[in-house]
Amino acid sequence: MESFLGEDSEHDIVIPRHRSFWFYLAIFSIVLLVLAAFAGAGYLVYRIAWGGDESDQDEGTVEDTTQHYTDPELGYGISYPENWSLEPGIPAEGELAALTFNLTSRKNMELRVYQLDPIVSIGGIDAIEEYLVEDATARILALGGQLDAGDASQPSGSRPGYGQEETAVVPPGEGAAPGETEEITSEDMFTSTHISDFPAFYTEFSANTMGEETEFLLYYIVAGDYIFFFQGRAPANEFEDVRPQFFSITRSLTWEDILNDQAPDKTPDISGVRTPVIIFNGSFPRSVGRV
Repeated sequence: MESFLGEDSEHDIVIPRHRSFWFYLAIFSIVLLVLAAFAGAGYLVYRIAWGGDESDQDEGTVEDTTQHYTDPELGYGISYPENWSLEPGIPAEGELAALTFNLTSRKNMELRVYQLDPIVSIGGIDAIEEYLVEDATARILALGGQLDAGDASQPSGSRPGYGQEETAVVPPGEGAAPGETEEITSEDMFTSTHISDFPAFYTEFSANTMGEETEFLLYYIVAGDYIFFFQGRAPANEFEDVRPQFFSITRSLTWEDILNDQAPDKTPDISGVRTPVIIFNGSFPRSVGRV
């Protein structure tokens, strides 16, 4: 030590100091923050570049703060936000159940349950989709909406024809006159998905209802021979806020076909019944006309 100091006494010698614990903790925290910032930026780039499943974003999920309703006769259950109210309705002719979920008098969703015509059911899912297109078309026109074979996967505000320029539906094979469109198909009308393994179809449109621009959601869930039909509505400037709750209600549907499980056998037992034999001799009385 003395020899070293004696050789270079003209310069100051600086002995390294020991850093405190807090210095190293601060360095470690800064590194963590930088890594977190890079991770967040990478996730943001991924969401922008690839995005997610739009249908999952649209349909949402049911929050924990919900109420639940079960119909013991039909066997279906459904959840709805706790700040909504449930109002039982009177089923119309051909309907099995009717409910209305109210947020306000202008923002609500109706549920109607009905059974498909056996002729439609026999045709399978293709025939059911054709029936749903006809049903949705009639409902849209009845509510004052307009039709066009646009892209049903887009929001109604950007989808041409729904609540905008009116067009006509032309039967297939007849061609389309100027200003008209070909017949609207299920792919044109609906966005398809699944609810509890059941096929589901929905579409959105706008209409002027009592002088107010209103957005509507029509949602069909096909459960065997039964249709669970939802119709949500809200003022156009408030629709986007309530839209996730509409999808949450539809996605919460659970159903067990207890009607068919408990349906009695309506085939009469004719064993042991003696049937009278009628002998026809080929002539009719004058007072009886031939049919």
